[in-house]
Amino acid sequence: MNIDKILDDVIEQHRISPIDILGIGDKTGEYNYVKNLRNSYIRTILDIEELFAENRNDKHLLEIGSFLGPVSISLKRIGYNVAASDIPEFYQSQPLRRLYESNQVAFSGLNLRNCKLPYETDSFDAVIICEVLEHLNFNPLPVLMEISRVLKKGGYIYIGMPNQSSLNNRLKLAMGQSIHNPVQDFFQQLDRTDNMIVGLHWREYTLGETIQMIEKMGFETVKKYYYAGNFRQAGFLKSIVRRIIYSYQAFKPFQVVIGRKNITPEYNFWVTEANS
Repeated sequence: MNIDKILDDVIEQHRISPIDILGIGDKTGEYNYVKNLRNSYIRTILDIEELFAENRNDKHLLEIGSFLGPVSISLKRIGYNVAASDIPEFYQSQPLRRLYESNQVAFSGLNLRNCKLPYETDSFDAVIICEVLEHLNFNPLPVLMEISRVLKKGGYIYIGMPNQSSLNNRLKLAMGQSIHNPVQDFFQQLDRTDNMIVGLHWREYTLGETIQMIEKMGFETVKKYYYAGNFRQAGFLKSIVRRIIYSYQAFKPFQVVIGRKNITPEYNFWVTEANS
């Protein structure tokens, strides 16, 4: 099975039939976004294949924060049963809903701040949540507990996101700069004509923090690693320098943590408007 070709076909569809998810004329920007994240999508798909390739046809996956669908739709074409979800503002896009429907991926709109996921308990073999946790401007623990609820025992949580301890962040702090979004991004997020509605990173995590959170939620960490993208795209000399720098793994800009559900947590969280 040529996974690269499957993903490339999904990405190419966004060039041929762009979505313009918020109706603001950002078709080119959306295509460039999914094209630039191709290596990340491949990494996720291959990791899922490593978990389930021998019996993918009876595995049910959920992707939270699926956006334009490159991962969800590719996994569906590979043979998995896939559901996908993203924020209500994206779900309102009829072209996006048609894209998921035409690929037989059940798509729903939900706000994670509401905690309750619209899925049955013990209904998924894996939940994929990539480039999501860092965008939450509220306590993520109730979300992680809900993910545990909808996972079968022995099911997997797959988390991909930036690494707070990356070299770039360390250098910024050393120079007295913030590692967070610039203030101007606050204005862009509230601009109806800008496609940055969920673009801010409110809280990035270290690998250790991510592991601590999921293990307190009843997961056993089965895989963890840092990654830095494709060196070859950076040019020969720059790629050599990056390989030397990134020999210290924690300097890499991104991280993946995969956990297996052992128990369902029983926290009685007090969730209010003030603390979530």
